[in-house]
Amino acid sequence: MPRRRVLSYALGDVANNVSFQMTSLFLMAYMTDIAGISAAAAGTIYGITKIWAGVTDLVAGNTVGRKDTRWGRLRPWIITVSPLLSISLVAMFSTPAGLSPGATVAWVLLFDAAFQVCYSFVNIPYGSLSAAMTENSNDRSRLAGARSIASAVTGVLLAFVLAPRFEDTTADGIRLRFTMATIVLSVVALVLYWICFQGTKEVVPRGAGKLTLSTTLAMVRQNKPLLVLCLGALFLLGAGFTMNAVMLYFARDVLGNAGSFTWLYLAQTVGTICVASLVSTITVKLGKRIGYVILAGFAVIGFVLVALVPTGGGGLPLALLAFGVYGVGFGGTNALMFSMQADTVDYGEWKTGTRAEGGSYSILSFVRKCGQGIGGFIGGAVIGAFGYVAGADAQSAGAIQGIKVAAGWVPAGLCVLAALALSRYPLGAGQHREIVAELRQRRAQGALGDTATHDRAVSFGPHGDLVASRPIVTVNEQFGAGASYVAERVAQRLGVPYVGTRFSSADLEAAATTAPGRTDGPVSEFLRSFSRTPNEVDASIAADAEIDTELVRRNIADVLDTVKDSGGVIVGRDATVILARTRGAVHVRLQAPVEARVSRAAQDSGVGRDVAQRRQQREDRVRTQMSQRLMHWDPADAGHYDLVIDTGDVPLDDAVDRIVAASQAERGGTT
Repeated sequence: MPRRRVLSYALGDVANNVSFQMTSLFLMAYMTDIAGISAAAAGTIYGITKIWAGVTDLVAGNTVGRKDTRWGRLRPWIITVSPLLSISLVAMFSTPAGLSPGATVAWVLLFDAAFQVCYSFVNIPYGSLSAAMTENSNDRSRLAGARSIASAVTGVLLAFVLAPRFEDTTADGIRLRFTMATIVLSVVALVLYWICFQGTKEVVPRGAGKLTLSTTLAMVRQNKPLLVLCLGALFLLGAGFTMNAVMLYFARDVLGNAGSFTWLYLAQTVGTICVASLVSTITVKLGKRIGYVILAGFAVIGFVLVALVPTGGGGLPLALLAFGVYGVGFGGTNALMFSMQADTVDYGEWKTGTRAEGGSYSILSFVRKCGQGIGGFIGGAVIGAFGYVAGADAQSAGAIQGIKVAAGWVPAGLCVLAALALSRYPLGAGQHREIVAELRQRRAQGALGDTATHDRAVSFGPHGDLVASRPIVTVNEQFGAGASYVAERVAQRLGVPYVGTRFSSADLEAAATTAPGRTDGPVSEFLRSFSRTPNEVDASIAADAEIDTELVRRNIADVLDTVKDSGGVIVGRDATVILARTRGAVHVRLQAPVEARVSRAAQDSGVGRDVAQRRQQREDRVRTQMSQRLMHWDPADAGHYDLVIDTGDVPLDDAVDRIVAASQAERGGTT
């Protein structure tokens, strides 16, 4: 995936987190210390609106993604709803002075509820984009890592802008300054949403199943990986948002300086960025399940260190270490969670036939919001139970201890439960690759069936097989086995069109000498990727899923268009597997010993033997990898063919006779 696309996607999360982290980091303190709402009431508002947000996520998840447009099925929601999101955010942080306590609670509750609706209809399509942008697990980890870094950096910037304002919440004009800062940040977010909309692209086709709440829930019931992920998310987000709810209090009342909040968040961000940049490597080396459990252990250690920080300015060094370790653990698990969720979309489609990027993400988001609400409620309830007094010049020793409990011990316990849950995550990397391969094959077969129903030369038989009414022959060869000579003469004898390979030897040779980034388009980039070393080929396959999807779609359409009216003889193009279910077609493999093939290629092409040998080594490898990569079959497997002819022993003209005879026999002796 191009870096610019990853960056555009990440900037969308910067925009998201301008609003999301405004509420998660500062709303509790804004309600208690500026709007004048009690800690218990603020915690209740926080809990209610987060659970309400989970409900709106479910609605959004089963609304977005239903309709394809020329911009995609997810991206239009981001650009159309984000202005409403910005308006509700500004209103929420603009509570008028002089309202009664009840009216103040109602104001915040109303606009927070409206904000959550808008946020759902922006964030659900945004979060679902990673599953629609690529089917590749490693690229999804890149996207998840990028958005985690973006989220962390946004938090630091907000901390620098807003945290110092809570040092003296009784200052003149504090409400107006807070409103103006929110307006500026909202405008910045709208610009970033536009960049995200323009710079991303949806390439994974929508599944055949109809997307409704009932089909989503049916998919979820059979999607064990998603259920396990949701359970872990409930505990993990409960831990993180118990901490978030009281983090500003921790800086101001435990460390003695609200400005310390910025440095704590910076330490957390450094930890998050360090681990997020390694998420792709962790995915490859350890696997997502083991990586998640190990990183959750880091989060537990960070929370325990937070609980042990001594009161006063002398505790800042330990607090910075604690938040750095916590950033590694929480940032890493969060990034892997998003990557794993994208994989569960594929699992759900494979299991039920319903591809529901938005629905799957909304289920996880609903659970995450419940965890956030529970965490915020616990944070407010704990500090309230320990005697926190809003607006007091100094908090009691009991209240300070309550802040430590809410910031450290409670989240540590919840994080242990998250690690235990994810240790049961059942979807490994090998199984996911097999699932993606099978889904692509299903889509190819679906495209074949859809086209065949309108064909004149290819129709359905009584048992659902395709039946050829004109001669169809597919020819696959080892390099130099004589396919072009044989196929052209077979086509002449049968009176049908001849179609050669899509990529010639010259195409492959030119691609091998093209420098990275200098290709002329996706097809050229696809060919160039096979000129690398074996390890680099694996990496390129992982990075080119988008190109693969388009090439598969185009190749299937071309093969079917070739044979539908008048039959044909087709060399390569994976026609053997595309037309495997067509009764009356004959599938042929031509092969020969290496020495015989090199000699024939050198003679036919008028090149030296060393050049012919290099071509033979390249093409035998590349053409096999193409078939495995795009259509997931092995051309060397004799089980795919009706005839396997060794042209080292059988003269090419005799091979022509045998193929023609086989085609005539297959079709009852007629031509």
